[in-house]
Amino acid sequence: MQGKLRWGDFVICAVVLVLAGLITLPFLFQPSDSLTCEIKQGDTVVKTIRLADGYQDTITLTAGEITNVIEVDGKSVRFASSNCPDQVCVHTGTLTRAGQMAVCLPTRVVVRLIGEDTTVDAVAR
Repeated sequence: MQGKLRWGDFVICAVVLVLAGLITLPFLFQPSDSLTCEIKQGDTVVKTIRLADGYQDTITLTAGEITNVIEVDGKSVRFASSNCPDQVCVHTGTLTRAGQMAVCLPTRVVVRLIGEDTTVDAVAR
């Protein structure tokens, strides 16, 4: 066998490249992640927000003497402040992906992100 490439080698390479492009094509035109923020207090849905870039809002919820301030900034949500004793809701941090949630137990406030998350966290081998 010689070390030269023949025309059949180029045809095989072209077919492989075309197939790889066809497999990749649906992933390129996939719609962006659509996230919805659901804020519940007890069993009542207080507000449902469709998250989008550039959207900003501040929601203040009060239950008894405890006040929660929830900030929505683009495609992220967080408990900005709360005067509850344990501050677990504030320390939860910023929610950015579908399925994440933050809860303030004394006021029974639940902030949850709902939607299709197509980002990859990890790869198992």
